[in-house]
Formats: sequence, structure tokens, C-alpha cells
Amino acid sequence: MRKTIGFLPLFFLLAHPAYAFTLSDFEAPESIVADPKNGAYFVSNVNGSPGDKDGNGYISKINANGNIVIQKFIGGKKNGVFLHAPKGLVVVGENLFVADIDVVKAFNKESGKPAMTVDFSHFRVKFLNGITADEKGRIYVSDLVTNQIFRIDTKKNYELTLYKEGKELGSPNGLAINPKSKHLVLVGWESGQIAEIDAHGNLHVLKRGFSRLDGIDYDDQGNLYVSDFERGEIYKIPNYGRGDTTTFLSGLTTPADISCDRKREEILIPSLKGNTITTVSFRKRP
Repeated sequence: MRKTIGFLPLFFLLAHPAYAFTLSDFEAPESIVADPKNGAYFVSNVNGSPGDKDGNGYISKINANGNIVIQKFIGGKKNGVFLHAPKGLVVVGENLFVADIDVVKAFNKESGKPAMTVDFSHFRVKFLNGITADEKGRIYVSDLVTNQIFRIDTKKNYELTLYKEGKELGSPNGLAINPKSKHLVLVGWESGQIAEIDAHGNLHVLKRGFSRLDGIDYDDQGNLYVSDFERGEIYKIPNYGRGDTTTFLSGLTTPADISCDRKREEILIPSLKGNTITTVSFRKRP
């Protein structure tokens, strides 16, 4: 167990949204999510090359107050559960799901014990990355390299199907569900686009002209946030991603798979190369 809390300089706080806390000493943190029930945080640590099956990856757990860290809650231990390069995370029911190169694994969110594994070998995936879930408990997973998005139906014995594929996806990275339309929304790592897939499977580009987009999520007011890994920025787009784009944060180090904690009104930011995670209020200081 490790307790590590860092604070940002006063001048930074005055000029930017309110920072709740910053924690350090992670190892290439790629994704962070909050448990919607108890407020605990989970962080995926790649801890090595993002495409290598090296058994080095692990998931950290942080208590709801942000002051106690179980560094290696899942994986990273001898004779224990193996994770290689865990990336996207999502909590569905009592389980935490994680995308790990070519499989999706589920673990009990309280005990960390394995719950199940979804094998993607039939689809020849190479780089499972983004992951999200809709209100029906269906999980969506992106493969950035092969331009595929999959769906796992947790209510149908974890049935795995190909949801959409093709170069038009632009190397799909982060995924989210539009809370108004209930459609799947994605960001393209190569295309620099934000797009939405309608109920008929058609792709509609919402925004274009970005760089290396990584994470995506909505707050409780219908504002869409996306992270630009390369430029070190997070953008805010109102009206469910259809309004004017503004820069919410800049000067960040490789912000990866961000997410929104709508109960706390915070955006959760992992810095992959900075080895830190930060929580930031949606509401700017007066």
C-alpha cells in the first residue's frame, strides 16, 4: 500500500479549473475511472511497451478520498493474475473490465479476483484500447490498429460481436456513449476526428482537425471532453459534442484515456509519460 499525494503550484490553480488532487509514482497510467457506487478510483498501468505481452501491467486502486493507494490491486504480483499492457477501463455492475491487447478481462471490483475473460482471437485483434458501456450493460471495445469496434453483451453470456469496422473509423481510440442519443461516440487516433455511430451503424463526423485524440467522455451537463495526447490538451465541446470547441486545459503531459466522474463533477486525467493521475473540477474557479 502506498500513500502519495502531490499538489500543484498556487499560480496554476488560479489560472485553471480546480484540481482536487494529483497522485504520482504510477507506471505509464493509461486509463482512470471512478466506481459510480462507492467513488473508488481504478488506474491501469501499462508498465512497459503498450503492445508487449510481458506480464508487467497492473491496475491500481485508490480510495474515494484519494489518499490511500493500493499500487498493485490487480496484476503485477508473482504467482498472481497476469496483465500485459492494460488500457481502457469500465465498471459494469460488480466487475471492473479492462482491455489488454487482445482480450478483455473482468475482475471483482472489491476483491480484485478474476471474474471472466473474453477471447478476441477469432477476430485477430492487435491493440484493444478504448472501452465503455451503455445503460443496458453492453460493453464496446475499440481496436486502434485494425479499425474495429466490438460489442460484448453482458446479459447474453458475454456474447462477442463485431459492431463496426473500416478505415473510416480512423484508428478508433477512446469511446463513450452519448447520454442524449444513446449512440456510441469515438475519437480517431489517426484521423483526428470525433464521430458518432447512429442506430443504423452509420458514422457521422462531429468534429475534425485535431491531432492524436485519446480519451473521451461527457459531464452531467452534456459537455463533451476529449484529450489530445500529442498536444497535451483537453477540449470541451458543449451540446453533446456539437457546439463550439474550447480548450479546457493545456500544458499537460500526454493526457491519455480521460473519463468523467459525474457525481463529483470531476474529470480524471492519466498522464502516461508523466506517471501521474489528476482529478479536476468541471466547474472553473470564480
